[in-house]
Amino acid sequence: MPNAELDFSRPPTDRERVRLEARLRRVGTPEFRRLVDGVYPNLRSLGPGHGDLVSRGLVMRPGFVFRSSDTLRDSSDRSAPPREERPPATRVGNSRGAALRTYLLALAIAQAHRKKGSKARLNDFGIEILGASGSLGWPDIVATPAVQGASARVYLSARDKRARAVRAALVTLQKAGLVLVPQAQGARGRYSNLVLLNESGVESTGEPEEYTVPKPDTRVVVLPSGFITNGWVHVLEDSEIALLLMVASHEGGWLEGGYAVVPAAVRLLNYGIHRDPYSTARKTLEWFGLIDVEEVGRHDDGRAEDDERMVHRIRLRVDQFERPGLDLMQEALSSQISR
Repeated sequence: MPNAELDFSRPPTDRERVRLEARLRRVGTPEFRRLVDGVYPNLRSLGPGHGDLVSRGLVMRPGFVFRSSDTLRDSSDRSAPPREERPPATRVGNSRGAALRTYLLALAIAQAHRKKGSKARLNDFGIEILGASGSLGWPDIVATPAVQGASARVYLSARDKRARAVRAALVTLQKAGLVLVPQAQGARGRYSNLVLLNESGVESTGEPEEYTVPKPDTRVVVLPSGFITNGWVHVLEDSEIALLLMVASHEGGWLEGGYAVVPAAVRLLNYGIHRDPYSTARKTLEWFGLIDVEEVGRHDDGRAEDDERMVHRIRLRVDQFERPGLDLMQEALSSQISR
């Protein structure tokens, strides 16, 4: 049953209902469930480890999430900074792409199978860009709701489509300075020697710097391990992941009674999150039970006060990440659609 603590105060609008129905269809196929259920076992099959990822959570250096104001030009709450001026997490975010999820899963692989302070060396795992029944490929790790299709001129399997999505994701990540693809475009086995780069991006490090698993004394932003182990990474949209990262970081804001408070200007300029995707993501994450929100600055009738409407107190509900993401998400969406 859906979580009784979710906020069901207002039914979805007609436009919201159409969006929720489309989202439920995308993740409701048996093929997508099979993919999501298989990803973590596939990660475990890459070698010994997993303990640090499970006990520590998924960690990343703050520069992945937050960009310092001294590198940004002035903006307003009406338009987010250009992508090249955003931190990597929102620079590569896209409603249709898989770049953010691909990078987070690559971090998870490194943190599960490498010692703290060690380089990722992803090529040692032998993960192919396509893979097959007898070999692991990125389409077995990055679950995307691609469907099998054919036309008069070309036939693409669902695996081919997922591989194409991963290739596009790696191109985006390379442009953002998060991975290095040594081979030239079109070269055979181009992605076999993929190098994972520092998650803060080239703008922060000054030059490409190979990724190393953060040491215990490194300041990091932490997402609960269930984000990976229970498949939330595959079912959340990029804007929702960006909001979770902002709450986990709360850089540029402060903590108040265990809740993160991030001013609207900081959310926009330093995190690169526009108020429209923020508002939508906040609502859906509440439905999924992944965050608690304390609203402030509202009139008795529920209208937001102009000067405080975006400064809500938000905290992660770590316990909810321990539930299977796909199951909880489908329950929450179905409940909202049926209202």
